Amino acid sequence: MKPTLQDIAHLAGVSLSTVSLVLSHKGKISASVREKVRATAKELGYKKYPATPAEKAFKIVILFHFDHNLAHTWNMLRQVTVELQSHLEKNNYLTLLIPITYDMQDDEIFNKVIASGATAVFSMHFGRESLFARLEDASIPVAVIINSQFQSKFHTICADNFQGSYDAASHLINLGHRNIIYAEFDIYQLPMTLSDRFLGFYKAIQEFGVTFPEENRLHLDIQDSEGIKNSFRSLLTKPQGERPTAVFFIDDYLSAHCLAILKDLGFSSPADISIIAAGEVLDYNEPFVAPITTMRTNPALLGKFSAEMIFNILESAQESNHVLKIKQQLIERGSCRKIC
Repeated sequence: MKPTLQDIAHLAGVSLSTVSLVLSHKGKISASVREKVRATAKELGYKKYPATPAEKAFKIVILFHFDHNLAHTWNMLRQVTVELQSHLEKNNYLTLLIPITYDMQDDEIFNKVIASGATAVFSMHFGRESLFARLEDASIPVAVIINSQFQSKFHTICADNFQGSYDAASHLINLGHRNIIYAEFDIYQLPMTLSDRFLGFYKAIQEFGVTFPEENRLHLDIQDSEGIKNSFRSLLTKPQGERPTAVFFIDDYLSAHCLAILKDLGFSSPADISIIAAGEVLDYNEPFVAPITTMRTNPALLGKFSAEMIFNILESAQESNHVLKIKQQLIERGSCRKIC
């Protein structure tokens, strides 16, 4: 029976990923461990047999999270993934989707990637600095899609959330709105998105000279419908002239959740309150999704530019990280109205 990498790992007392890295001349592994693995491979009579056509091809792994806290983003991430795979396969790259969750340990994900024979890795939304650094130490470049948290350290492709929110707020202001509610919630694992969207909104508010009282910034718990209702009630039951005329939502998932609550309070959109969302994750082809004006990041462009980035990284062996931010586009769906 031909000896396997697992046989070498067991006899040498190291991990399967360490054996794979040593025999493929990759990774930052000590000289003593390298020598031990090579000696064990020789002792067992291990030979690297001719690779099949699939094994010869470049393999790109896509880490795709499956976490219930982010289930509302899967429609958008699926579109990006399909487009990305299409561009990779057109350029003769094999793609492998590895499902992961945030509670998986680095070792488990790392070993899955190593065992796949990956040339490079895309991480779809998922972010973990320790894992990404370990992969790059193993000479496997990582590109992070739709997560700007690590843009100073790893290749990143994401939406320009700052500019998108600036444009969304400007749209409301140009329609005559001067009393605007900013509604946000904790976006799981994406603190930079939360920060960038508020900063873009606030920049527009300042540039146009619009007053923004602190009470107009609502940080909502999406699981607490009664709390959301009370927050909006306190602002929207003010006397005419003091009442906000628009709500800027951090994304359309939150706005869709709040629409029913606003209706319970007797407010319809856009007749009573204009609504805009700075991010789009919902599928507006579904008849049960209410039309909401959004700032949309084109999934096709995200997939296309992600593929092009990894081609450039692999072909030119880039060492410095590159960051590409894609401009969002205003998609008007009738939830904003002009006021005098």
